[in-house]
Amino acid sequence: MILSIVDLKNSDLFYKAWSLYETSFPAIERRSLEEQKQIQNDSRYKVHAYLDDKTFVGIVFYWDFDKFRFIEHFAVDSGFRGKSYGSKILNSLLNSDKEVVLEIELINDEISKKRLNFYEKFDFKVNDFKHYQVPFRQKQESLELLFLSHKRVLTNDEYEELYTQMKASLGI
Repeated sequence: MILSIVDLKNSDLFYKAWSLYETSFPAIERRSLEEQKQIQNDSRYKVHAYLDDKTFVGIVFYWDFDKFRFIEHFAVDSGFRGKSYGSKILNSLLNSDKEVVLEIELINDEISKKRLNFYEKFDFKVNDFKHYQVPFRQKQESLELLFLSHKRVLTNDEYEELYTQMKASLGI
């Protein structure tokens, strides 16, 4: 299994990736297509598809901020789950000079427990502070999520600095 990465900003795969995005995340956790196309103009924002040979297996949308790589959306196509694709993709993202952070839903069912266990296998730590997703649009309701960071918890100052960058990236 050798994965290749395709930048989706100008790719024919964009709509296939968009379909996975829409089926993998609830509406409150995702952008509209128009919002997505607008945010893709930001050079810090990466929109990648992962292929095994020429077969589409997953997506990762992430931000490269000053000190942190924030994985905003990560999904593997349901036909390829449980086959180590997610692990391979995540390992490629961890190979960065920036600290990797992400957010997941609160643990309230078996799927969310499995998701947390997956990230803990890669040495992600749950940060103790309350974290709310930066809303993708004005007047969107707040969504509390767990904030995870790779190998260590962040200090409050580090978190505040990153959260400020996250809000600024969305014009909030």
